[in-house]
Amino acid sequence: MSGSVDPWQEYRRRRNLTLFAFLGYTPVCFVIAVVTIRLFHTTTPAFVAAFSWMAFYAVADIRFQSFKCPRCSKRFFFRWWPPPISFGRRCVHCGLPEYKDPSC
Repeated sequence: MSGSVDPWQEYRRRRNLTLFAFLGYTPVCFVIAVVTIRLFHTTTPAFVAAFSWMAFYAVADIRFQSFKCPRCSKRFFFRWWPPPISFGRRCVHCGLPEYKDPSC
């Protein structure tokens, strides 16, 4: 795939951002809470951070779930009917395995 952008690189970027948003929620909000309680004697900034981080996670996850298959250009993980059995490592529409060259 010379001269073109690897679609799986975008997939990994979206996946990693979603994982960061999911795994980073508790530690980041905890640190913000501790700092704001000690400095300002209030938890309001911690609640703002918590709700903001939840929104960040929601947007990151929606972007990840809407990743389009490089072969069929439909959503890799999602279809309306019949619902997919699980979030596997293949496109739910054309069966392209994760990280496989779409031209094969």
